[in-house]
Amino acid sequence: MRSEIAILGGRSSDLSNSLSSYRHLPRAASPLSSDDTTQRVRQQSLIQRFNDMFSQDRLDAMDTLRRYSDDHENNQRIISIALNESFTAAKLAFRTFKSKVRTNLSVTHIGPETLEEAVQDYINRNTDLYDLPALVSDVVRALNRNLKVSLPPDVSYNVMSSFIREACKMAWQMSALAHTLDIAIATDAELFDEYKYRRSYDSEYTAPLVNHHIWPCMMQGTRVLVKGEACTRRGASLTSPRRSRSPTRSYSPNRSFSPVRARSRSPSPRRSGSSLSGSGFRSSSRGSPSPRPFTASTTLSSY
Repeated sequence: MRSEIAILGGRSSDLSNSLSSYRHLPRAASPLSSDDTTQRVRQQSLIQRFNDMFSQDRLDAMDTLRRYSDDHENNQRIISIALNESFTAAKLAFRTFKSKVRTNLSVTHIGPETLEEAVQDYINRNTDLYDLPALVSDVVRALNRNLKVSLPPDVSYNVMSSFIREACKMAWQMSALAHTLDIAIATDAELFDEYKYRRSYDSEYTAPLVNHHIWPCMMQGTRVLVKGEACTRRGASLTSPRRSRSPTRSYSPNRSFSPVRARSRSPSPRRSGSSLSGSGFRSSSRGSPSPRPFTASTTLSSY
């Protein structure tokens, strides 16, 4: 605990020192411009890294998960969800970081560039001021809360921590761009979009709905930069297999099962006798019922 506090204290001191020593240097183009050299070079590098993660890091993670789970679809879901959670955690952390930088620079900023240009210029020079272990921990916790995927009880999602670490690094660097890169929002059972995804080899090519996503689509605004991959099957729905399913129906502990309510109710002899006597049967005065059926004489004598 003390070592972690020391590390976090060192990171915060590094951020304070870098902000205090920051000086703006004249630039040929604005750091917020899409033609900025930093934007163009880093964007191409991140696109290449995104493709490398799909072709190499993803396969390595699949090999790791295959040691603990034989469910191929479940392993694909784990990797896809882990990448989505990495982007979610990185974007939230970067938003906090950028807000802190803007607040500190607004105190000493005098121009000639705008405050947003100064903030982006500082971010371009300090892209590694983030807590990577905390991001990995957030992703692992999110995977533990997700009911669509599962691993054996004695296996943790930390077995694929190397993949999660690289995904968080890439997501942070994409968020740090002036014109950010992101992945498309995807849900199961959505209509397959050929503009964003390609079908996997085991897909049903006539199925219109996505059963699950294998790799997300990279976008910049509304523009698709790299296609993702999805598996389409007929009958795909939002209801996916849950982590734990009981083969038998479970009863609520608050409701007690009463054997009296469960057994079949047989007619009472008293009710039977009274109902029958009212319907035309007479009981003997000595207690034993002696049913007397209707006849013509008994019917006429009653009138």
